[in-house]
Amino acid sequence: MKLLLSGGGSEKDSRLLDELLVDLIPDRKDLLYIPLAMDKSKYKDCYSWMTKTLESLKFGPERIVMWTGLENKEYKDIKNFGAIYIGGGNTFRLLYLLRKTKFDKILIKYAQNNGIIYGGSAGAIILGGDIMTSANTDKNEVNLKNTIGLNLINGYSIWCHYHKDDKNKILNYIKQAKAPVIALREKTGIFVTDNKIKVVGFESLTIFFKNEELTFHPNKSIRFPLRKDGKSKR
Repeated sequence: MKLLLSGGGSEKDSRLLDELLVDLIPDRKDLLYIPLAMDKSKYKDCYSWMTKTLESLKFGPERIVMWTGLENKEYKDIKNFGAIYIGGGNTFRLLYLLRKTKFDKILIKYAQNNGIIYGGSAGAIILGGDIMTSANTDKNEVNLKNTIGLNLINGYSIWCHYHKDDKNKILNYIKQAKAPVIALREKTGIFVTDNKIKVVGFESLTIFFKNEELTFHPNKSIRFPLRKDGKSKR
């Protein structure tokens, strides 16, 4: 499993994570782009943004395939893509559509078979334990009842667009959810494998637990599970 999670900043903010994505995609393999967290009217602009961003990294638009619907898709339809990029927008809408089409299960299988998934903002949050971390910024207009995400990150939930004023909100969330939170600043990204997180970006990563918070600087690697003294298990 290889997951890349972006805190939701600008193209410049995620540049180092985007570079890593392009380096990881095997030669002659395409990228699948899923913009479904956004309103349908914005799909064209989303595609233009995606192609412009990756073309600056020498990854041509001919290798980017955008899906604007997930109905009747199966694992065989995605298994040969070099990576899957799930864009930002409304997190509740995104998870609702993934679950409605059962594409959430397909993504989990893809990840478990050593697939590469990049999540930006909402796309990152749905990869974690519970998407209620997005309730501060996103409206649940689809009336989603089950907010459990794909839970691919050892039980951690993801908080994007993090800044220090969010601390009390995160601690209140942890009290209710009883689960730790990985807080991503807009200039912070992480690269997650089965047992490790590497901080990729221009700002530090903060992980919140019930009674403590830990900060890790760019290029720091952290192994699961973390011990209570704040050090990663070796």
